[in-house]
Amino acid sequence: MVRKVILGFVLLGVCGFAAAEESKTSGGYLGGAFGFTTLDDGGGFVGLGVDDSDTSLMIFGGYKILKYLAVEGRYVDLGSYSVAGAGVSLDGTAFSIHAIGIIPFGDSGWELFGQLGLGTLTVDVAGSEFDEDVIAGGVGVRFSPTENFSLAIQTDVYVWEDDSTDFTYDMSVGSTQIAVQFIF
Repeated sequence: MVRKVILGFVLLGVCGFAAAEESKTSGGYLGGAFGFTTLDDGGGFVGLGVDDSDTSLMIFGGYKILKYLAVEGRYVDLGSYSVAGAGVSLDGTAFSIHAIGIIPFGDSGWELFGQLGLGTLTVDVAGSEFDEDVIAGGVGVRFSPTENFSLAIQTDVYVWEDDSTDFTYDMSVGSTQIAVQFIF
């Protein structure tokens, strides 16, 4: 299911290349972000002493199809979390595709944005990896002092269901990041 939705986003992006306006309201971009994360285990590790915060790193690239819409691919390292009572650690990385809605504030260089995405989360637990379908959402504010560079602060949440035990837990990792973006 997730692969079909990702393929749909990719096709939307390819179609956007052909239909994009010729002005600076469209174009490609690359960027990176650094921030802090928090794991919400959904009650899966109750009483086990979880270290639930770490740092995150993200690289991303996308294409601004129109002034108000972009399509973006992301790779994000969501950090490492230890479960003292179980003697294990969890490491999470995600690859995802996002639709980005943009609200510019006139010609000031400021814009508000929100995103929804789908992807795959890889969780490494004590050397064993498993993949989960993940849904992501978030908001942020961005400032572009020049046509080719911008800075942003954003908050994203990656959500999935963990059914690796006899029970199902709604898990999430929230991340607040500072991002730089190079526009071409």
